[in-house]
Parts: sequence; structure tokens; C-alpha cells
Amino acid sequence: MLERFSTPIQIALIAAMALAGAWAFAQLPAGALVPVHFNAQGEADGWASAGKGLFMLPLLALVLLGLRWLLPRLDPRGENLRKSGKAISTIWVAVSLLLALVQAQVVAMSLGLSGPVPKLPMLLVGGLFIAMGNVLGKLRANYTVGIRTPWTLANERVWDQTHRFAGKAFVAAGLLLLALSMSPLPARWQAVPICVATLTAALASVFKSYWLWRRQGGGD
Repeated sequence: MLERFSTPIQIALIAAMALAGAWAFAQLPAGALVPVHFNAQGEADGWASAGKGLFMLPLLALVLLGLRWLLPRLDPRGENLRKSGKAISTIWVAVSLLLALVQAQVVAMSLGLSGPVPKLPMLLVGGLFIAMGNVLGKLRANYTVGIRTPWTLANERVWDQTHRFAGKAFVAAGLLLLALSMSPLPARWQAVPICVATLTAALASVFKSYWLWRRQGGGD
């Protein structure tokens, strides 16, 4: 179902982001600055002109949509990307939704409709990890999306087993981040668990791919 409607969903998100940016741009005075970077407390600590800051994320989402069309035509294993439609659709929609939520926060803060949301980064990253983790095991071997190590690319069985493991690792990392977002952990420390969870899941998946490759006689 998601695979069938993922492109319209992405287009709708991009349109909503662009319209929200245009609406905010029309409300702001000439020369106004808008937040484009946030610290660990969710407070704005980087600024850009309204013309750049309000349309940067919709443009990024549009590039992402274009890449979805382009990558299967550039990847030497592009047919596998096409066969991974459900997984690719889920990942692309999840990233687009994350960008849309960040755009909403940028617009709200630019117009003074919202203050900092301290645990927002942890919530967004945790949700993204859970969405991606649930479909990683359905990705077929390719050169552009997934755990692309020399060992997964050399052996499709290693690819499949590594991605099933990586899916569980990223779901666990996402659940941990969501749990921590509801804990008394001070917002200024949230960058630490985000980095640790990301690196742990990623490095564990890389080492798992090497271990599986060696177990199956790789390098002998």
C-alpha cells in the first residue's frame, strides 16, 4: 500500500512544506532571519535569510524525491532497488516526514508561534530509526542504500543476514531514544545518546557483516 502511494505522499509533503514556507515568508519583515540550526536544548543557534531558511528543506525533500527516480537508473544493481520498492518507499517517506516536521518547527519558531522543543531531535531520530529498521531486512543488495560494506556487496547471503540484524539493531536504538525522550534526561545531554545509539547500531552492523563473511569462508 505504501509503495503505491509513497510518491504522492512525498509530493504532498513537499507542497505543504513549500506552502508553509511561502506563508511564513509573506508574514516576515524584509531582512528577517529564520532559525536553521538548533542546539541540544532545541534552541536556535544558527540563522539564515528567510528566502534561504524557509525553502531549504522543501528543496532538500525535492532532491530526495528526484534521487528515488534516479538511483535505480545509476546503480549497477538498479533492478534490486526496484525489487526493494516497499523498503525504499518506507525509508524515503520516513525521511521526507522528518524534514516536514523540522520545517514545521522552523516556520513556527520564525513566526513566534512556538518556542524550543527540547526533546524533538531525539523523538525524530528515534522514530526514523524504527521506521527504517522495520524494512532494512527487505532491501536487496545494491550500491546506494543499506549497509554497503565490502562483505555485504561480495555475498548476497551476507547482505540479507546483515540487514536482518541491522533492522533489529536500529529498531532497538530507536526504541531506546524514544524511551529516553520521555525520561528526566536533561535536554542538553540528548546529543550523547543519539550519537551513541547511531554509532552502536551502525558499527555493530558493519562488524556483523564481516563476521558473517568470515563464517561463510570469505578470505579463505
